Amino acid sequence: MKENPIELKLRQDMTESLLGGDTRPLSEIIESDLAELSAAGLTQRQLAEAMRALTEKGLARQGIETRAGDHTVLVEEYMGRIGCPFKHAVREAKRNTTVTDGKGKTLRWSDLSIHLIEAHGFFQGLGSPYRLEPLELAAFLGLI
Repeated sequence: MKENPIELKLRQDMTESLLGGDTRPLSEIIESDLAELSAAGLTQRQLAEAMRALTEKGLARQGIETRAGDHTVLVEEYMGRIGCPFKHAVREAKRNTTVTDGKGKTLRWSDLSIHLIEAHGFFQGLGSPYRLEPLELAAFLGLI
């Protein structure tokens, strides 16, 4: 599938950290991930809300591991903000949330990741250090 000019510009503006080595058009990356979610009966908003709730639990004791149900949450904030690569007027805090479940599995996301999933259905490209597999994330969050 050929990318339209708007997608080509977005791809050029995105860093390697958002795309990894994924060469698929942005629309294909997004459509594929959203199709997986839809097949499981989930929306990107449900995942984003669950992610945000864990981040907010961790913010209460920023920099210190905090229990949140079956999960342990650690939120670390860095100076500054980072803008949405889709050119929304959104600038998220440079903050990472690291969550470990009761089985010892750990996932990590940024505030920007939550926004990208909720607003754009973008879980980032294959090979990206912040890529979250939609169904793996849903299971980790206890949604499936």
